[in-house]
Amino acid sequence: MKAMLYTDRMDQAVSVLDDVRIVEFGSTNHAQDSQVRLYFKTKALNATKTMVELHRDQKMTIKLEDGRTGSALLSHSSLDSEGNAVGVLRMLGALR
Repeated sequence: MKAMLYTDRMDQAVSVLDDVRIVEFGSTNHAQDSQVRLYFKTKALNATKTMVELHRDQKMTIKLEDGRTGSALLSHSSLDSEGNAVGVLRMLGALR
């Protein structure tokens, strides 16, 4: 599934995520509002001049292609062996 990532200050997406997988933890080690993670893969993490990695402590809005939205923080980002950006978004609450 594809998704778009927005910061609070911009109407344009700061990142276009090509492949997103939703993972929900069933353990009680995580707070109820923090049990969902989004694993992503994309060709380019930065779609604008805004570098997403520099805003990892700011709440961002994720909009999935199926219409669900939610608030998230960038937990991890890296490059895979093919040069794609991969990483994890920690959801702050539920996807609506």
